[in-house]
Amino acid sequence: MKLISFTVASSYLSLSTRAALPPGYEDQMWCAPGNCEIYTNPYGYVGAASSFNKCYNPETGETTEGVWTGSLTNVTVPDGWIQPQMCTEEQYSQCDTNTQCTLLISPGCDCYVSSSIHPYQACEGNDCNLSGCTGYECGGYVGVCQPGYNGTGNTCMIESTDAIGATTAPVPTPAPSSSKMSARLSMAIKVLLISSSSAAIYYI
Repeated sequence: MKLISFTVASSYLSLSTRAALPPGYEDQMWCAPGNCEIYTNPYGYVGAASSFNKCYNPETGETTEGVWTGSLTNVTVPDGWIQPQMCTEEQYSQCDTNTQCTLLISPGCDCYVSSSIHPYQACEGNDCNLSGCTGYECGGYVGVCQPGYNGTGNTCMIESTDAIGATTAPVPTPAPSSSKMSARLSMAIKVLLISSSSAAIYYI
């Protein structure tokens, strides 16, 4: 499911969690030297921070998994690895306009969005068998170029057409421990009013 509805009050509480896992499991991400942190979420899913936040090397263009630590884990960080800053727009940006965010269908018959600048492919070659799909899986969705935060790059997101034009609810400012956490929190949630009593939350 790409969209979850809550009351506005409960959506504000979710700002402090930033992910599906409770605090203590994925509190810090570590990357090899020379990497910065990017956010990518082609399916618009909600989940653990490690599913969407990755290490990116601006020099090589390579995206890799980070190592995550927390107060409730005993994960060992590789020697020399760093806690990266969010990549700047100059280092990594998926789009400038909505036209650079294209909707595609995966072999599992799920709709996802791909950037023309940094393409995401759900499959390759013979693995791209869509025989079980209707071809209409992306009906009701659009690809949107979501602006970055505080100098970070833009991100291609998949959104429901029902949410387009909805009024954006005021989002309270969290009290993170660092400016990088503030950026990650601000990118994590977009609150759109669906009605006077509920809100749709996108983790972006």
